[in-house]
Amino acid sequence: MSSNNNVTGTVAILGGTGFHISRIFLTEYRKEFPVVRITTRDPSSAKAQQLANLGAKLYKTSDSFDDVLSGVDVVVNALPTFISEEAKKELLAAIVRAGPKVYFLSEFGDDWRQNDFEGYEHAEWGRKRVILANTQAALRGTQTKIISVYTGNFAGWFFLPALGIDIEKNVYSPLGPASLRIAVTHEDDIARSVARLAILSLDPATASTVPNHVRISGQNVSYEEIRDAVARVKGVPKGEIKSYDLDEYKKNLKANPSNFIMDFVRALIGEGKVDWSDSNANELVNPGQSLWKWKTVEDFLRSQ
Repeated sequence: MSSNNNVTGTVAILGGTGFHISRIFLTEYRKEFPVVRITTRDPSSAKAQQLANLGAKLYKTSDSFDDVLSGVDVVVNALPTFISEEAKKELLAAIVRAGPKVYFLSEFGDDWRQNDFEGYEHAEWGRKRVILANTQAALRGTQTKIISVYTGNFAGWFFLPALGIDIEKNVYSPLGPASLRIAVTHEDDIARSVARLAILSLDPATASTVPNHVRISGQNVSYEEIRDAVARVKGVPKGEIKSYDLDEYKKNLKANPSNFIMDFVRALIGEGKVDWSDSNANELVNPGQSLWKWKTVEDFLRSQ
């Protein structure tokens, strides 16, 4: 699955035990990234030790960012956006001092740049806007490339009634037609995409092909296709599709803002803003699926 070129580098994954990214770097991309540093709240935890056994160099989240980032080529930020403002400032200052070639912001979700929730947008996206602006300002004029990777919905967080996908009741409730499509990417494929983008960015021959904002979409699947996949995998009749009105939903969301971000994502799906069929970088990271086969919703269901 790994690239065949001769690019190598050191990577630091911040908050690395919370994502599949660490494991994929340590196994499938070890040749390109022989040194993988990972920060974790508890290096003695079972998950952290599993990564250490794969060759990761562990650091405590409380360790100096300067120590973690010294000499690295790539930084992958997998920390939550709600870490303290002091920690955010310390991290950004350390990145400026370390001067990595590539810095992946903590995105890995829906593309908030197209949001239309004026006055009631979820706080997570507001924090991401501020983080991006501050990072761009701090790294302007440096050699560090900032990359935001948008992945649509995680396969592991996808089958949620909040998104109108209730596989227990076998009911599917789009805010519009059943043909509405949703970008969804398996966590392992997200990790592979980050590794590939890092490799492409480190290679002078391909660095210019990597944009600062990258959409990855393992599958763009409709409510109807989800319903049919569930029926095949679970051996149940095709479920009911109940469509609801998008405008009414957004009016209610504005009047009663939710703390659950997926309630907002459902509106984005209804607006067609999470259908990335024609606007993704899949071919850039995995041309013709020559490096791996993208996992589908049905693949995920069968793996459970």
